[in-house]
Amino acid sequence: MNTDGKRRSYSDMHRAIDAVYLRKVLHDRNMLYLYEKWPPSEYQGEESEFDMDLIVDALHSLSEAVWSHYSEYEDIYTMYFSHPAMMEYYRLCRVYGKHQSVKLRDNPYMQLAADFVRSLLHQEGCFTCDYRLQTKVNHRWASGIVFRMWPEFNGNLALLVLMAQVFDFYERELTRLKTELSEIQKPVNQKQAKEAA
Repeated sequence: MNTDGKRRSYSDMHRAIDAVYLRKVLHDRNMLYLYEKWPPSEYQGEESEFDMDLIVDALHSLSEAVWSHYSEYEDIYTMYFSHPAMMEYYRLCRVYGKHQSVKLRDNPYMQLAADFVRSLLHQEGCFTCDYRLQTKVNHRWASGIVFRMWPEFNGNLALLVLMAQVFDFYERELTRLKTELSEIQKPVNQKQAKEAA
């Protein structure tokens, strides 16, 4: 129940949180002129009068590793999103797996990230976009998200919010993973110190 006596649905609350989050994302990048009171929570059905070039600029500002490409042959616009925290996260996932003797596909941190990204970027029944999560670490920006958009796609403002949330997740969970690894490695380091003495 709200202060005005009216009930608010979960959807209402979700949209309100998105609105606040969008304002923060745009504020941090000096782009508050893009702010819209009720941003869409899904890619479909966005009605925006904003200049698309400005929104694309905001998407590129999310990280130093964002690239875009348009294929005339396929008529598909592709964006690639990577981030230093994302790269470090997947590198440390492999360190964690070695310490715990866990295969990559069974690594709880790998699964956690895949589930989180899916919860935000997978849109059931969306025929105007798709994504692919890449978790390799064999070169500087190997870990990232490939996001493909067809001409009918009109959810760039929502994508801006969702990708900001994705990068925040990796920064947050990277800290947690580092903490757990330091705890796991303590006994090994202590043993090595005793043997050296």
